[in-house]
Amino acid sequence: MSLSLELRGWEEFRRFLRDFPSRVKIAIEEASEEASKLIAQSAKRKAPVRTGKLRDSIRASSFMVEARVPYAAYVEFGTRKMEAQPFLRPAIEESIPKVRNIFRTKIEDMIRSRLR
Repeated sequence: MSLSLELRGWEEFRRFLRDFPSRVKIAIEEASEEASKLIAQSAKRKAPVRTGKLRDSIRASSFMVEARVPYAAYVEFGTRKMEAQPFLRPAIEESIPKVRNIFRTKIEDMIRSRLR
């Protein structure tokens, strides 16, 4: 009695594993950009508006959302003389489920596209 086993697609699988780290990195960068934009949009909606400078200064870039006016931290955290009016932390908290979904979807799409 003899037993024979043939593995098909082994080379493609090896290539997939070899390229996996760089493809995951790309997927994470794309997800980060999308997630940052989502959080920035939420922060703009939540930012208190007196002149609009704070709201208009909120920018997104990969892995970062920032408010570029010098007084943004005072508004977010408050001072001894001024009550905090958080806009960035609530935007982040509100966006967590959507951000998780963005990252999961980007990575799953990358894996699926490579396994076809």
